[in-house]
Amino acid sequence: MKYEFISNTNFENNKNLYRYLEEGFQDAKEFFFSVAFINFAGVQILLDALKKTENSEIKGRILTTNYLHFTELKAVQYLKRFKNIEVKFFDSDKMEGFHTKGYVFEYEDSYKAIIGSSNLTKSGLKSNIEWNTGVVTPKGSEFITGILNEFNYLWEKAVENVNPYIVSYVKKQEKIVKKVQKNEYLMAAEDHEFGIYNECEIEPNYMQKEALKNLEDLRVYKEKRALCIAATGTGKTYLGAFDVRAFKAKRLLFVVHNEEILNSAIATFKKVLPNKTMGKFTGNFKNSDRDYVFATVQTLSLRYSEFHEKEFDYIIVDEAHHITAKSYEPILNYFKPQFLLGLTATPERCDGGNIYEVFDMNVPVEIRLQEALDKELVVPFHYYGIKDIEEVDLSKVDLNDISAVARVLNTERRVDFIIEKMNFYGYSGEKRKTVGFCISVEHAEFMASQFVQKGIKAVSITGKDSKDNRDRILKSFRESDDLEVIFTVNLFNEGVDIPCINSILMLRPTASPIIFTQQLGRGLRHSENKEFLTVIDFIGNHSRAFLIALALIGKKGYDKESVKIAVKRDFDNLSKSVHIKMDEICKEEILKQLDNENFNSLKYLKEEYREFKDILQGRVPMPINFTQYEEAPVFHKYSKLQKSYLDFLDKIKESTFERTENQKVVIREFERMLPIKRVYEFAIAHEIISKGELLKEDEIKI
Repeated sequence: MKYEFISNTNFENNKNLYRYLEEGFQDAKEFFFSVAFINFAGVQILLDALKKTENSEIKGRILTTNYLHFTELKAVQYLKRFKNIEVKFFDSDKMEGFHTKGYVFEYEDSYKAIIGSSNLTKSGLKSNIEWNTGVVTPKGSEFITGILNEFNYLWEKAVENVNPYIVSYVKKQEKIVKKVQKNEYLMAAEDHEFGIYNECEIEPNYMQKEALKNLEDLRVYKEKRALCIAATGTGKTYLGAFDVRAFKAKRLLFVVHNEEILNSAIATFKKVLPNKTMGKFTGNFKNSDRDYVFATVQTLSLRYSEFHEKEFDYIIVDEAHHITAKSYEPILNYFKPQFLLGLTATPERCDGGNIYEVFDMNVPVEIRLQEALDKELVVPFHYYGIKDIEEVDLSKVDLNDISAVARVLNTERRVDFIIEKMNFYGYSGEKRKTVGFCISVEHAEFMASQFVQKGIKAVSITGKDSKDNRDRILKSFRESDDLEVIFTVNLFNEGVDIPCINSILMLRPTASPIIFTQQLGRGLRHSENKEFLTVIDFIGNHSRAFLIALALIGKKGYDKESVKIAVKRDFDNLSKSVHIKMDEICKEEILKQLDNENFNSLKYLKEEYREFKDILQGRVPMPINFTQYEEAPVFHKYSKLQKSYLDFLDKIKESTFERTENQKVVIREFERMLPIKRVYEFAIAHEIISKGELLKEDEIKI
């Protein structure tokens, strides 16, 4: 017999139990699982592997229990969809407790048994600290005979999950779920839908605690402005409310760029500061006499003089990357608050100017998506990259020609394929709440009409819709069980708070990692009954498919080999809470494109430069900008290709920096050392910066 220790933290072979199970299904003749607990998240990440067993007619038997009423019936129902799998319940209410965790695969001449501590849950398979033993044994061994005899004994005593006691099971499970939701779930998530905050004190989460401490430290040093950067869904509005409470602000001005954010912000502040009066200052409301005034920038920029310049001791600007736009300029110039706070998830989307300079370069907290996932500030996501149908041929289509792309995507056959995959992967929660991101208004309207024709309640929301119509649709989506799917283009990239979203459809070619991340963020807010977000991405045969890999990695600067390894290993170097699975065909195409892509070529660096320049609203990036923006390219790549960044700008005929030849020599020498790693290079850099020049006769002490 061959033994192997299996652990989700086994760094030696970089494989968790999920990987072992995936491999176990390959070439198996039959499989037997006996696990106390099964949840839908655990089943969903195995759906692709289980589908292969159905296609290969590999029979499976799965035994679970009603012990502690933990197993989710939704998970069992999904398992029973497979024609090759039988599922039974062991009734622990009638007999002794049931706590087994075993996975057995039968092969031609042997068995593989994995026995240990892991249940069939996502955390049990991927992230929990678990100890399991894998044993490969020949048929007829005493070890495997004992396991099979025990399994068959329990199987005979178990029942199908259609007998009358399941009614009792469902009721007990619902009570447990409600108790967990009430007592453990609601702490400081940025969500205003649950309505039971009065029953418990709202405590700051990890991000908010760190920011509050650093904000207080800034004020000790007499700083009056700060910019907080945190991923969508981590609780930025709550952070603002907590700091206003700590500051003991008498009058607050909260500035937003649309009224949808404004309503959500008021609801949040009412929970944290219930004794303060609050009102709107918008086109339709002028509640200027309230303690806390929530204003749209459109109205405030025209009527700010109705307030005294020192009217407000604290001002918050939400979605602060807009603050450099002209509409904010008169407001910032007029008001003189004791403290100004900016909140944003994407400072790189600044509307021209330098957002960091507006806030005096004070950034008390910066938490991006990866850290937000690790700290459980947002829900994890399960991403499935699906090869699009053959009829969708984008190989010869210019992806910048939106109408041409939409014509290719608008086919009924593709709609059927999308619905098939939606139903196969499902969603976390009781009701489907899906957003589909489309390439154009025409595409969104086509998708909505097709879904309605096929019996799925769906609508499109685009720039053509009035605000009242958008509000009506979103209210219905949040509160009604009927409306299941919304198709849109770019309206939901920011500023819309819809925590109930539990699945996202990526229906357009990914052309920008930034946009991909923003759209992904729409579904990452915590919400009732939502354990994770399901993301289904339909990957076409276009030349930029490899951008999906860069978007999922989410790092600035790309090392081709590390990206290729990430693709091959299903991005298992990301947060353990994340699950990413791509079709093998998609993987092959992306890996092929990566092989042909030179991330250090002039062509690629020009593309990266143009994208970064677009982020800066057309301004030529200064070297300092490369350190300020999350999505900035790696600066030193330009000097590796050319002699310096200035030489690169000269090469693409975009140099706007006048320098003498001597200055260029110093700049080239300085950039040649980047990234600085050696002690003497730090010393040289220090001398250059402090003196402005470096002569041959200069001596540098290290």
